[in-house]
Amino acid sequence: MKMDVIATLKLNHNQLPLTELGRLVEADDLNELNKELKPLVDNQTLCLTAQGNVYLLTEEGFHCGLLKMHQKGFGFVSDVRNPERDSYFVPPTAMNGAIKGDEVVYKVSFEDDGRDRAEIIEIAHRDKEFLIGEIRRSYDGRFLDFIPTDISFNNFRMVILNKNDLVLKEHDLYKAKIINIQDRKMFIRLKKNIGNATKAADRILSIAEEFDLPIEFMPNTLRNAQNVNIHPREEKAEFERRLTTSIMDKGLVTIDGLDSKDLDDAIYVERYKDGYKLIVAIADVSHYVLPKSPLDREALRRGNSTYLANMVIPMLPKILSDDLCSLNPNTEKFAMACEMIFDSMGDMVNKRVFETIMISHARLNYDECNKYFQEQKWDKAPEVAKMLDVAHELYLKLLKQREAKGMLNLEIREPKIVMDKDSNVVAIKARQSGPSEQLIEQFMVSANEAVAELVHEQELPFIYRDHGKPSVESLSEWYASLKTFGINIKLTNKEMTDPRNLNKALQMIDHQIANPIEKELLNLSLLRHLDKAEYALENIGHFGLASKCYTHFTSPIRRYPDLMVHRFLREYILNGDTSEALQRQNTDFIKKASLIVNETEINSVDCEREVVKVCMVEFMQDKVGQIYDGVIAVALKFGFFVQLENMVEGLVHISTLGSGVTYDDKTQTLTKDNNTFYRMGQAVKIRVEAVDPQKRTIDFVLV
Repeated sequence: MKMDVIATLKLNHNQLPLTELGRLVEADDLNELNKELKPLVDNQTLCLTAQGNVYLLTEEGFHCGLLKMHQKGFGFVSDVRNPERDSYFVPPTAMNGAIKGDEVVYKVSFEDDGRDRAEIIEIAHRDKEFLIGEIRRSYDGRFLDFIPTDISFNNFRMVILNKNDLVLKEHDLYKAKIINIQDRKMFIRLKKNIGNATKAADRILSIAEEFDLPIEFMPNTLRNAQNVNIHPREEKAEFERRLTTSIMDKGLVTIDGLDSKDLDDAIYVERYKDGYKLIVAIADVSHYVLPKSPLDREALRRGNSTYLANMVIPMLPKILSDDLCSLNPNTEKFAMACEMIFDSMGDMVNKRVFETIMISHARLNYDECNKYFQEQKWDKAPEVAKMLDVAHELYLKLLKQREAKGMLNLEIREPKIVMDKDSNVVAIKARQSGPSEQLIEQFMVSANEAVAELVHEQELPFIYRDHGKPSVESLSEWYASLKTFGINIKLTNKEMTDPRNLNKALQMIDHQIANPIEKELLNLSLLRHLDKAEYALENIGHFGLASKCYTHFTSPIRRYPDLMVHRFLREYILNGDTSEALQRQNTDFIKKASLIVNETEINSVDCEREVVKVCMVEFMQDKVGQIYDGVIAVALKFGFFVQLENMVEGLVHISTLGSGVTYDDKTQTLTKDNNTFYRMGQAVKIRVEAVDPQKRTIDFVLV
């Protein structure tokens, strides 16, 4: 069939409608033909468009790629068969109705001067259905126009089809559905009023809409939440059953951020025989969110909670996330607990999971715990301080054990956006984790690993959090980049992928590089050479945590995979159901759900980053002309980004550096003809040249 398809396409100018191709290769069933074509589409031999046309991709003929657009109307299109190649230029006249983000089929031709250009033949697939924009008055003041926040659409004239049905006001923010595109006209229908562009909170909300994050819950989901909102004591039979495994007498505490409301996890540590007992108690969300219920369907659709500066878009309605399921202090809660026994060296020697009832005896925050660990001063219950001392003792042993196994110890700060009551950005600070954050992380990692092992030992279908081993090629690039900083580590290919050697390199960076921001940038550069962690049915271990078997168990309020893990634990471990029918059902669901939650996670992270970027732009608006010290974060072909002490980044464009600047892709260095060079980690002094809220850009110049 494969050769028949390719030969038939070659005989027909490398393109055919799917129905015609099916007739020519004598395929009786188009669905079966689609299945036959899928491997050829996946390996970029063919492109199958949404309109049902099949193209054979070749170097001389049809290409397929993603389109990026400039606000002036031209664009650049990548080549899926040759991702390393520079994108092809697409003039405005060759767009054929395509817009930014479209997957397109195109042909390449050459001008008389040898320059190439692409002409779009067909839109293969379009993901973008909506635009976010602001209602603004036209230049002559006569009309109210829709101006997209994405400037790559500025070259289109927006035609609002339902303008007469609405009372439009200047600065209103709207979500608009793309209906049709003709030449440079885009026909849209305004679907949702998001708020007012002059209000910072509404601007953040508009970014969430831009990333298509669901803001409001469906009515049946909210009804479902109300129906399950029953205090544990009111569920008498369930409460009585769990009393046999109650941990209400244990001094459990939660340790979270000061503003956190969705408190998933609580901890308790005690000395036990010659070692330690650690209990990690997690909100039993699975007791309330039943499979295929409205709550469950919407939680899967959302995949996770998203945290945007001063607001949360929760996975579950707040009646659950902030109240019923949240482990608020001095309140009885249903929980799923993981109890772990460690020896005196910090090795886990036993583990079990069980349903229980718990009470959090204190709602602690990271700041006060860090202060206690540093100063040993405590003004709350003395028994809590005693428990924290034992917890810290165990944490240090767990950390030592995990570092010996090769857990990557990356010290990376995060920007913290500080806002006033009106959601205006008043400060941006660098946030670094302290001992209490690291303690909680180590305890959660231990619990995640323990429950993963419990299921993996029985070879049952499960959802794992995988982080693959990086390739030798990728890591050799990173090791080579360290040489420019005077760090030369000679390793064989096998030694390169040993996480313990990566830690040695990180320790050398820590000892040899004085500037803390430069250290952090080198740590970040390693992350770019590592795989991204994701959820999957197959267990391949977690490279970054030096774990052979890992999952996510500790945050079912804000992550759907954790909710799945709780259900599997109840089915397999607590109820002992390992029937073949259940295993088949769970296998199918894990495959489906993994695809969804991996996508929602990426989308949430991208949205969170975009909000931080916008907040930085807003913060720097009144700083134009001011001078700051900074460090080059990365050098690229078009200039370099400089990071300030507060983690704000801006671009020094190559055009401001004078003539004769060349770029070395291998060393990521820009060099002037007088041998002045610019590379990552270099200290520079800059002036804020321009800040553009619409483009979401900050421009610096060297001083």
